[in-house]
Amino acid sequence: MKKNILRVGVYLFVFIFVAFIVWCRHIFSGGPDAVILMYHSVGAPHGELTSLDVSARDFERQMDFLSRHGFRVVRLTELAAMLRRGEKIAPRTVVITFDDGYENNYTEAFPVLKKYGFPATIFVVGSHLGEEYPVARRVPTRLLTLAQIKEMEGSGLVDIGSHTWTHSYLPGISDPQALRNEILGSKVKLEAALGRPVVSFCYPLGGYTRAARKMVQEAGYRVAVGINSKKGRPADDLYTLKRIKVAKKSRHMGIFFVQVSGYYLRMKESSS
Repeated sequence: MKKNILRVGVYLFVFIFVAFIVWCRHIFSGGPDAVILMYHSVGAPHGELTSLDVSARDFERQMDFLSRHGFRVVRLTELAAMLRRGEKIAPRTVVITFDDGYENNYTEAFPVLKKYGFPATIFVVGSHLGEEYPVARRVPTRLLTLAQIKEMEGSGLVDIGSHTWTHSYLPGISDPQALRNEILGSKVKLEAALGRPVVSFCYPLGGYTRAARKMVQEAGYRVAVGINSKKGRPADDLYTLKRIKVAKKSRHMGIFFVQVSGYYLRMKESSS
């Protein structure tokens, strides 16, 4: 009886060990991926951090971590160009993005970006610049003004992308003209306001359809980003690039380290 139990235990150990080796080969083969970080608000606009926020202190700590550990922070458009050319992306390559265009991206995040010389892309909702608007919250939150956007762009560190015209969930739009206004219309209007091309796009709430993706590409955007959903989607599709959400839980530097390791999305997808 004891021998049988021991034999079963050995078989079970071997099975688990082999499964672990296979999992590791799947996760770590080919080296780490480039990491696109997705921020929203830096600070608590209404006094308490939500799932969309990181504190200003934690944002500073995270940027310091990237700097001290030799991460290469590149523009989103630079990463897209490398992927388009089929280049092998160096380990520890990171892109920083912000969704919605909250005013604290200027007051809290921008000074830190300047301190470390890190480029970033901010996706703005074109129809509500400078307004109090409930982009992805139940209560209105102050958004960036055109003057603030131009100042950040003028620094050479910040690129502005479109987050549609009204932050509408694209899969919920059935009218082609309405979809065109959110995607192409936002691009044209932002370019007129900024006086320069807008070449990056972000799907609100990460939602898109084949028609939306096609329209983004045909509108002349060079790159578009979603969230970390759509398991099985290729990691190098320039119009559905995956990102990692950085929020309140990322204040734990161990979690942030895993998120920027280049293996986080593979591990998350393998466990889902």
